[in-house]
Amino acid sequence: MDDQAKIYVMPKVQFHDTLNKNDIDDMNVDEFVKIAFISINDSDGEYYHQPLFHHDHHNVLNLWFDDVEHDLEISPTNKGVNSAFSKEQAKKIIEFLESNKHAKTVLIHCAAGISRSGAVGRVALEYLQGNREQFKMNNNQISPNPRVERMLNEAWRESKQNRR
Repeated sequence: MDDQAKIYVMPKVQFHDTLNKNDIDDMNVDEFVKIAFISINDSDGEYYHQPLFHHDHHNVLNLWFDDVEHDLEISPTNKGVNSAFSKEQAKKIIEFLESNKHAKTVLIHCAAGISRSGAVGRVALEYLQGNREQFKMNNNQISPNPRVERMLNEAWRESKQNRR
C-alpha cells in the first residue's frame, strides 16, 4: 500500500507554498522524477492566474480553462471571457498521466483546489491506482467539476480502446 501514488489536490496558494518550501521551480523540476505536477490556470491571463511553472516538463502539465460547463459562462474564479475544458485537454491529461505512471506523488492545483483540480485528482487517483484512503483524508474539500470528470473518463476509455 505504501507504494501507491499519493494524489494531492490544492489551491494555487498552497501549491505555490509547497513549491517554495521544497525549492522546486522550472530550473530543477526535471530532477523530481517521482513527482508529477498539474497546474490548472484560469484562461484570462491575469497575474494571479499565470502558471507557477513557465514551461511544461516531462513531469509538469500547465492547462488553461475555467470552472464552467460551457464557453463564455461566468466562472466563480474568472470574471472575464471563459473557456470550458476541452476534449483535447482531457486527452492531454490522460497522456500526461500515462507518461508519469511511475510517479509516487501527484500535486494538482487550480485557483481554489476544489472543482477543476478535484475532478482531475479523482481521475488521476483511479488512473494511477492511488491510495484511496489517503486521497479521501487529504482532499475532503473537493467537489469535482462534472464536465471535467466526464470528459476525462471519456478520454481514458478512448485511450484504452486505442491501445487494444
